[in-house]
Amino acid sequence: MKATRKGFRTLFYFRTGYATYLIILLGAVNVLTSTYFLAIDEVPFIKEIFPTFEMYVITAVLVAIPVVTAVGYAHYKRIGAHSAAMAINMQNNIFNYKFQPGFTREAFGPAYKMILRAVLKRSISEKLTDEEIGEIDRLRERLQHLIDGGSVGSYARGVIDD
Repeated sequence: MKATRKGFRTLFYFRTGYATYLIILLGAVNVLTSTYFLAIDEVPFIKEIFPTFEMYVITAVLVAIPVVTAVGYAHYKRIGAHSAAMAINMQNNIFNYKFQPGFTREAFGPAYKMILRAVLKRSISEKLTDEEIGEIDRLRERLQHLIDGGSVGSYARGVIDD
């Protein structure tokens, strides 16, 4: 793998770990400390409800986790925000409009095409040529290779490495 490619992969893994895991922890600590020490600690009647920082954290965690989970559930299942984002992603993804590289382009696409050709020839009472039968056999071998766990296409030859 080229050094540039490895660098971008490392950057991607860093961004994912940072944005997904570290920020949640840092954000929670920041919100809890700033709200308690800048707001609750200065307001006497709220200070009576949460006399210590630990009491505030326990209460906040017990309330926030179910509320935030419910909001996340609503985001995906109820309010349509996630489906709207996915619709935009689908419009911008070129592979929704063409075959993806790999098994889709190298095996399934040609197999679909050959099936259509065979059905068409059968419907007009024509026989398949020896060349077409050979192509069907090669496609059958590719599909069997995929079924057995192998890969086909340019990506299978090491273009993408881990």
